[in-house]
Amino acid sequence: MAGPAPIILCAGQYGSASTWLYNAVHALMEAEYGPVHQHIHRQFADSPDQLPRAVDPAAPLLLKTHAPTRGLRWLAARGGGRAILSIRDPRDAVASLMARFHFDYALCRDRVEQTCQALPLLPDAVPCLVLRYEDGFSQDHATLARIARFLGLKPSSRLRRRVFDDLTPDAVRTRIAAMLEAGALGPNPTAHSHDGTSHWHPGHVGDGLPGKFATVLTAGQAADIARRGAGFAEAFGYAMPPHARLRPGETRRLEGWGPGIACLGTGFAAPDAEGAWVSARQAMLHIPLEAGPAATLLLEVEAPAPTRRPALLASWDDTLLLPATPVPGRGVMAVPLPAREGATEMALHLQAGAPRPGRPPRLRLRAIGLSA
Repeated sequence: MAGPAPIILCAGQYGSASTWLYNAVHALMEAEYGPVHQHIHRQFADSPDQLPRAVDPAAPLLLKTHAPTRGLRWLAARGGGRAILSIRDPRDAVASLMARFHFDYALCRDRVEQTCQALPLLPDAVPCLVLRYEDGFSQDHATLARIARFLGLKPSSRLRRRVFDDLTPDAVRTRIAAMLEAGALGPNPTAHSHDGTSHWHPGHVGDGLPGKFATVLTAGQAADIARRGAGFAEAFGYAMPPHARLRPGETRRLEGWGPGIACLGTGFAAPDAEGAWVSARQAMLHIPLEAGPAATLLLEVEAPAPTRRPALLASWDDTLLLPATPVPGRGVMAVPLPAREGATEMALHLQAGAPRPGRPPRLRLRAIGLSA
């Protein structure tokens, strides 16, 4: 390359050392092309709408992004951009956000799911250098040489060593502590506070351990993320357990973020400790089933007073399984299932009437079972 790519995306899964990557790329580029805001424009952006109105057309854009939209991918491709992509097991990404920043599961799941949908599309748009968190790239001095070659930079070994030393976990913790001491992250910093230039947050540096989801997430949460991140896992070679099939006589509870939350699709609000509320006129369940004779699907639901009890309409594909049926204030709905010649994943549509015009239906799902 004769000069820097017009657009460089530092795109990363949450918790994948994407901020380390962003700062490393900036340091290498600044050493070669000049100071920030003079010869390089850097910022966070998932969408072109987040870019400033006035940008020096001669200055390359260095963008940190987690879930680049189609518009940003198109802009990078049309502008001859490049991307360096940091990836991590989505289950560990959720666990890392929860452990380091104390965010709740619903927020972390939604953020990671967005990246799982967007990041696999990036290698088809622009040339990509993919860095895997589990390989410890942020702890390997050779990573900076790989980045430099990919971007056409020629930093000296001494410069690479200085950049690497400035970004060790201890060095970053010291820098964050100094920001906090100086009040640079605000008078009452939270996990959402961050430095506008480096994007370091309080508590940003983790322990670097893979597989931490096993000690942070419930089995239901891990299965939920495995299903939602299946496309990401396939694209980048992560081994995810298949969605376990519901067995006759088994009940999967949603309370306490139990295994039943892995069956939730669109139309449900984020699960809480007592289940998951239907948040739209229609909600979707994804229930994996083995081959077998006709059976009964059991849905433990709650439609609390004073909300007018909605009616429930259950269908499988185009087959009506259950006509509009009053939902008990708290009880079990029985949905007859036809015989299944082979293993399948049933997409079950739940349709509930809104309690009042303009209000979402008040219906909470607590458990999913299959008759013995």
